[in-house]
Amino acid sequence: MSGTGLSEYEERVISSVQENGYQIVSVFDPEDITSSFSYSVGFWETVGQPEIIILGLDGSMGRYAVEEAFRQCRNGLTITDGKAIEGLLKGYDETCVARQVHPDHFVRDYFNSAMWYHQWRTGQPLAAAMQLVWSYSGYYPWDDEAPQEIHEDQPVLYIGKPH
Repeated sequence: MSGTGLSEYEERVISSVQENGYQIVSVFDPEDITSSFSYSVGFWETVGQPEIIILGLDGSMGRYAVEEAFRQCRNGLTITDGKAIEGLLKGYDETCVARQVHPDHFVRDYFNSAMWYHQWRTGQPLAAAMQLVWSYSGYYPWDDEAPQEIHEDQPVLYIGKPH
């Protein structure tokens, strides 16, 4: 892709989506795992699903969740708001719940590469993303009994409780 005006990183993202069907971007702070997250690039193009993001997990666990979500989408999973999804957290029986990200949260801090890639491929801004929300001691952030830690680990990018 030399001579395209794209950065090396952008070329790697494009190659990854073409070869694997997606790219995973992980932002990990070993000093503060609560600010760590992973998100997808290319789900909408390859499996016809919104991009996904999972917050508050270390890089390897976040990557696993995105990879497994992609595998399940390839096998027919449709990710919709409120959908419970099993098997995304390696070694845990926890169920994640997909929540539709509010457009106010389509920001570079969370979706930089996904926003760039979507704009580059379609000429349009990123229009859909889902947050994969995991439980803490059996509680989700929208549960009244949820511990404070879950709110610190998983910033809410969606609105309201699931249907």
